[in-house]
Amino acid sequence: MLELWENLELRREPAGLAHRILVLLEHFGRLSPGRLAQLLRVPTTSLSRMTAKLAQAGLVTSAPAPGDGRGRIVTATRAGRQLLAEMRAERLTEPSPLLPEHAENEAVRAGLAGLLAALHRSLRDHEGNR
Repeated sequence: MLELWENLELRREPAGLAHRILVLLEHFGRLSPGRLAQLLRVPTTSLSRMTAKLAQAGLVTSAPAPGDGRGRIVTATRAGRQLLAEMRAERLTEPSPLLPEHAENEAVRAGLAGLLAALHRSLRDHEGNR
């Protein structure tokens, strides 16, 4: 699965459409393709192509919408959520262009990474309690 996903270049383009789809699905849980396209401000054809690639990679599922024979619901899979978590962890360990590369800033960088990770966990837990 990961080899296929690497071909989609998600890790090299974290602000790209595929990444943004996964982030929205992680946040909202499940969405219709129309709502996803609306939130992302992209044409539904672009969204359909990308969700098909994500589904082929095992990162999302697309199932019939309950009570609507024509509608679909897109959901991030466990693998999709895990990939997002890995990408966040990788980004937290990358050097920040905002901080100089000096050794004395390593403690600052590590502290900021810890704070960002704690903030992310807190927001995720808060959303889960709704």
